[in-house]
Order: sequence, then C-alpha cells, then structure tokens
Amino acid sequence: MTGWIVETFIASTLLMLLVLVSRGPVRRAFGPQMAYALWAMPVLRLLMPPLPGDWTLTSLIAPFVREADVPGIVTGIIKPEALPATIDRSAVTIVEIGSGSHPATAALVAPTYSASGPSLLILAIGLWALGALAFLAYHLIAHRRHCAKLLRAARIDRTIAQGKVRVIETDAVHGPLAFGVMRKYVAFPCDFNERYDEQERDLALAHELGHHVRGDLIANWVALIVLALHWFNPVAWRAFRAFRADQEMACDALVLAGRAQALRHAYGRAIVKSAHGGAVSAACHLHTINEVKGRLRMLSKTHKNSPARLAAGLVGTTALGLAALGLTASGTQAAETIKVKVEKVTGIKLGQDVPAPPAPPAPASPQAVPAVPEAPEAPEGPVKVRTYSYTVTGDGKDKKDGKRVTKIVMVHADGSKTEKDMPDIDELRARVPEVRNSKCTDTTDGKPVVENFERNGKKIMIICSNRIEKITVQAEKAAFEAKRVGMRSATIGLQVARRSIESQPDLSPEQRAKALKGIDEAIAELEKGGTNADK
Repeated sequence: MTGWIVETFIASTLLMLLVLVSRGPVRRAFGPQMAYALWAMPVLRLLMPPLPGDWTLTSLIAPFVREADVPGIVTGIIKPEALPATIDRSAVTIVEIGSGSHPATAALVAPTYSASGPSLLILAIGLWALGALAFLAYHLIAHRRHCAKLLRAARIDRTIAQGKVRVIETDAVHGPLAFGVMRKYVAFPCDFNERYDEQERDLALAHELGHHVRGDLIANWVALIVLALHWFNPVAWRAFRAFRADQEMACDALVLAGRAQALRHAYGRAIVKSAHGGAVSAACHLHTINEVKGRLRMLSKTHKNSPARLAAGLVGTTALGLAALGLTASGTQAAETIKVKVEKVTGIKLGQDVPAPPAPPAPASPQAVPAVPEAPEAPEGPVKVRTYSYTVTGDGKDKKDGKRVTKIVMVHADGSKTEKDMPDIDELRARVPEVRNSKCTDTTDGKPVVENFERNGKKIMIICSNRIEKITVQAEKAAFEAKRVGMRSATIGLQVARRSIESQPDLSPEQRAKALKGIDEAIAELEKGGTNADK
C-alpha cells in the first residue's frame, strides 16, 4: 500500500508536468476547451487502483520504496519502560520531572536507529496526512465564512434560469463571482450598473452562468482536493493556477461561441474592469488579474476550428491521456497478494499453463449415403417482355413558327403508345443567360454588383468587377477601423483599472505591484498590436 501511494504521487506529478507543457500548443491548435480537458489526466491517475503486471513506473520506483521502508527510527520523549531493547543507550537521556515523593521520569531520545522503531516512510506519510486534512479544513471553513459574508451583505436578491440561480449584489465583492454547488449563486458588486454598460453586464452574467452550467464549481473542489493531497508539491501549486486560467479561458470561449465578433471588444472591457488581485479558491471569478493578458490575447484570435479539426483534437487528446495513464500505471504487491490467496483457496496455480484436455474418441464412420439424383432442369416460364421503341420523326410538316416538328413515340409492352414533343434546342439556348465579367459605371447609390438586361432576345448577365472591388476595400477599411477602436477601448479600460488598483487601500504593496505589472504588460501588448495594425 505504501508503495502504491508513493507511485501515485510521482505519477500524478509527472502528468501535471505533461499538461503544463502541452496545454499551450493544444489550446492554440484545438481551442481552450481541449486544453482545459487535459487536466482530467492527473485526477484519473489518482483514482486508478493498483493493476496487475510489471509496469514501467513500478519497476523504476520499487527499489527506492523498499529502501525507504526499512524500520528503525526512534525519537522523542518516551517512558523509560517503553524503550526498545535494541536502542543505542548513548542516545537516551533520563530526566526526572517534579519534586517530592512522586517524581516523574522520562527518557529524551535523540533520533537514532532501532530495529523495532517505525520507518521514516511511515512517519512521512503521517505528516502528509495531517497536512492534507489541515489544508482541506482551512479551505472549507474559509469558503463557508466567505459565502456567509456575501449573503449577509446582499442588497438585491433575484432568481434567474427558471429559479435555479440566485443573483445578488453586495459590497463584499469587487467583480462578478459565481459560487455554490447545491445552491447556485452569482454575485455582482453594488456599482455593477454604473461601471458596466448593458453589453458588458449581459456578457459578465453569461460568463458566470457558464461556470454553473459546465460544473466548474464542482471541478474547483476536485482540484482543491488534489492540491490538498499535493500540499507539499510546488508543481501542484503551479498546476492549480494553470488549471484555473484554462478554466476561465474555456468559459470565455463558451460565452463567445456563436456571437458577433464585435462583442469581443465589449467582453474584453468587462474583463479589464473586473481585474482584481484577490480570489476565493472554490469560487469562479471573472476578475482574477493573473491571466488578464492571456485572456485578452485569446479574445483577439477570431478563427474558428472546423469540425474535422475538433474531432482530430479530441482523438489526439484521448490518445495522449490513455498513453500517459498507461505509462504511469502502478503494479504493486497487492495484485500478487490476491493471486496467492486465490491459489490457496482453489488449489490452482494461476500462472501455470493449463494442460490440454484429452482428445475425444474418434467418431464411428458413418454409413454410406446413396447419391442423390440430380434435379431436372426447371421449365422455362413465360417471360414478360417490356419493349420501349423510341421513334424520332421529321415528317416535313411545318408548325406556325416554321420549325420542323420533332416527336418522341414510346411504345409500351401492352401496345399502348405515348407521344411527346421534343423541345427545340434553340429555344433552350435562348433561355440560358450569357454571363460576362466587366466594369460597370461607378456609382455611390448602392447599385447591385450584378446587372441583368436583354438584347436581341438574348438574356445577358454582367458581373461588375469594379463594384465588387470597391465593396471589398470599404469592408476592409471598416474592419480595420473597428479593430483600432476596439483596441483603443481596451487600452482605456486597462488604464481605468490601473488607476482603480492604485487607489485601493486594502491591497498590500506586493499585491499592488503584481497587479500593476500585469496591467502594464497588457497595455504594452495592446499598444504594440495597435502600432502593428496602423502599419
């Protein structure tokens, strides 16, 4: 069991490192949702039981586990009569506590080896368990107190989504916030209507509702449990922050899916206005500032992944997860112990080759069966012949328009006939318009790019190439101007957020410096993008 615990922690740490390395390329190639799904790998690895067989990770770690799991360490304050017989007496100091007729005697034992003492590995596991329980207890209590504070300070309380989600406004938050698993809440600051315009309010609400719909609050608690198990592991702390960033970007993509591109600027402004340094681990914030630059950069990418590309990403991500779980699977002595017990109960060696069953007796030769005479050939039945006769006639008779009459005569099997006039080829050609590509008169009254008219009984369609080019140039200018205005609005929003953070007294100097650094980097990124766009 001890070996499996050590293997599980090492394997889950390796998977966290794998996700940290691959999340960026996966997000750029297949979208933020696929990068967010990668974080299921460490969780699934923690849930995997020991598997039978000699697995690669087990064979690498087993010698170190056996070496660490050697009993022999004793230390602390112990009763003299409870000291092990094999302990080194030079490491023991006997002291008397108290005075009078009943003094207490104790042995102070420095760390020393003893054959009957507990192993260092067991002591380390005990320390780990205490740390994990303390971590979980702290976050449970802190989250419960924070939620109670939000509800006590709530001023406006209403329900949405068929009464499944309660929306509150409170001074206890600085930006939009989703919390609650069984009872779902969305909290907004009291100045929400003044700081955000109508589009920004709708997008912020959609973002927080998206967290509830996707089950992100449950995922946060699962991530906190994993972090509690890895409380001593710096890789896990970095992975937790990356997981929360990927969660926010995946929710951003969900909100913007199917919406107009112009709303991306309003959504970016809502993110910038909500920027703040503080966060509650189990809740979902729109206002965490650590990943503002990455989220704004994601919003600037407007390409859509095709269904084939998404399917390829899903297959690739699944294959990567299965391969990683297989390479880090554990095969410990638990499977071997079960095998020994089954062999003892059944009396069958499970690893032994099963003997081949005795060959069955040869069957008696069957009696000869007389040959069956060949069946006579079946008589030919009446065949129903269906004959089609196509006769094209030109009998010289003139119609009123002076054209020769052409008919199709179809003779059926029952002798009946069907006659139809053959359409004239010249008439068919006259109905098809002639398509030309030419330049038309350049106007500003919004005339169509295709003109139709008839000349000498012939329909003519002219595609105006100069009008199409003009419309294309105007559309490119409008798109360029919209992008410039959007980046300017985002820059102004960042500057407003920067002044707001500078004036907040509840931030420590370290928090304020970190927040301002992130905003300054985002402003520089936007200004660089605006300069490139002007060029």
